[in-house]
This record gives sequence, C-alpha cells and structure tokens, in this order.
Amino acid sequence: MKLLLITIMSFFLMSSGGWVHADAESLYQIRHKDQITQDWEIHAEYPLFDQLESKDLQKKVNTMIVQKLERTFRDVQREASEVMGFPVLYYEETAVYKNKEFYSVVMTTNITRGDQYNSQVTSINFSDEPGGDIHALKDFVHMDRLNKEVRAQLAQDQETYKFHNFNGVRDTTAFYVNKDKLVLVFNKYEIAAGVHGTPEIEIPLEKVKKEEKTDKTYAPLPPIV
Repeated sequence: MKLLLITIMSFFLMSSGGWVHADAESLYQIRHKDQITQDWEIHAEYPLFDQLESKDLQKKVNTMIVQKLERTFRDVQREASEVMGFPVLYYEETAVYKNKEFYSVVMTTNITRGDQYNSQVTSINFSDEPGGDIHALKDFVHMDRLNKEVRAQLAQDQETYKFHNFNGVRDTTAFYVNKDKLVLVFNKYEIAAGVHGTPEIEIPLEKVKKEEKTDKTYAPLPPIV
C-alpha cells in the first residue's frame, strides 16, 4: 500500500508533459497528465502553486490538490478492477479564480462508466495574504442565510431546479468569489437534471458573508473623576 501511494504521488507530481506557465506573473503552473490502460483512462489538468506569499500555505494547498487527485485515481483503479466489459474514463478539469487576494481552485471530476456519466465538483479556497489560510464554506458564510437565498432562487425556476428535493447546501459544496458575488457550483444531478451539467448559483456576498474577525483589543476607559 505504501508503494502504491508513492507511485500515485509520483504520477501526479512528475508529469511527462512538463510545466506550462499561464503568464509571466502567474502564482501557479499548470500540469497535464494523460494515461490510458486497458481498464481505465485518465486525463488530468491541475495547478501547483509556486509563488504564494506563505510557503506553508502553498505547501498545504498543493498537498490538498494532489491528495484529491490521488483519492480519485485510487477509486478509479479499484472500480476498474471490479468492472468487466468497459474501461472507466476519468477526466479532471481545474479552474483557478482570483478575487483580490482570495483564490479558489475549483476541480471538476468527470467519470464515465459505460453509458453512465457523472460530474462532481470540489474547491480549495484560500487567502494569499499575511495570515491567510484555507477557508471552508461554513467558516466563510452564514449557512442558514445561504440556504435561505439558494432556496429562494431555486423556487423561482422550478422547471429547471429540483426545488422540492433540495436538502440544503453541503458544507463541502464547491464555491468561488466573483467580485461581490458568492458562486456555488453544484454536482451534476444535485439540483437539476443532467442536461444542465454542474449548475452555478450566484448569491450577493453581503447577504451571507460572515464578519471578519479582528484581533484588536482595547483597554477600558479610565473612570471619570
């Protein structure tokens, strides 16, 4: 098992395609990996950061990206070994969104099993600034307010969305920030029919975002004499 994990890590970190810079000032580099066997096929595109302010944060983000790919790859290999008659096809697409110092790595996993096709989306969200860290959705917004806003939008278009089957936004729902909007990215089939792919719902950030905590402390006022 240890040897398998090392092999998988090397598979993602040592792409034969080499590095491709998005631009001269990019904080990350894009990796591509394509491999085909008799039982499974993988095509992955993913970023690795190399210019973040905090090297500890950079290592944490890159580790999370690679571990996500490792888990999916292991699942594909295991499933392919149990299914006969057709290969399991795995395509990983990644988009990086930047809003000021807030970054979101949105990873879409597309897996085809015969005539079954599914897409699941995850995100890694963080602030590239002094003291910046990973942001979970539940720590970034008020989940009760968020659910209220999402339900209101789904109710407005019940021909598209599965309003009555909506059980609330998951803590792990993928998201990114676009200016003053929080954009939720749902899995295929999660809130709409498969023809709609991975639907996105935009919510005004001011309606759901938690107030930023400050470390400022103030001494009490002296008594009035």
